Amino acid sequence: MSADSLDLYETQRRTLTVLVNEYQQRESPVNSNVLAERMDRTPGTIRNKMPQLESLGLVEGVAGPTGGYEPTEKAFRVLDRDPDTDRESVTVAHDFDRVDATVESVSFTNVNHPSDCRAWIEFQTALPSVEVGEPIAVGPTAQAGLVVAGEVHTTNDTGNRISITVSQLEAPVTEP
Repeated sequence: MSADSLDLYETQRRTLTVLVNEYQQRESPVNSNVLAERMDRTPGTIRNKMPQLESLGLVEGVAGPTGGYEPTEKAFRVLDRDPDTDRESVTVAHDFDRVDATVESVSFTNVNHPSDCRAWIEFQTALPSVEVGEPIAVGPTAQAGLVVAGEVHTTNDTGNRISITVSQLEAPVTEP
C-alpha cells in the first residue's frame, strides 16, 4: 500500500489534519494541549492517539519545553498537501469580522441549479467559530480573483471545510 492510499480511521485523519493545519500556521511543533483544544478532546486523549500516527510514519514527536508533534512528509502526501507551496491568504468575512485564511480549494457542487448553487471551500487552517446559517464572504482568491459569498450550509469537524449556499459569485473579466 502506498503512502498516498493509506487508509486511516476518521479520528486519525481528523487528528492528522488538525496537526498539519496548526503546524503550517505556526511552523513549529504543536503540543497536545493545542490539538486537544482544536479537537474538543483532552490532552491525554491526544497523547494516546499519537503513537498510532507515529507508527504509521505520519508524525514525529519533538521533546523539550517547546516540543510537541510535527507531521512528516508522508503526512502531507496522505492528506494530498504540498508542504513547500506558499499559498496566498484571502479575507474571510463572517459575523461582521474579517480574518485572513488560506484557501486550499473551492469546488462547486451544483452550479446548474438555478436557485441552489453550493460551493465547498477548504481552508488550510480552521476558521474561528463559523456556524451554520451565518453569512460569509471569501476572497478575492490570489490567482483567479474569485469572490464567493453566501450562507454557511455545513461545516466539518475540524472547521477547515465549509459548504456555503452561494448568493453572490464574482470573478474579474480578463481580456483574452
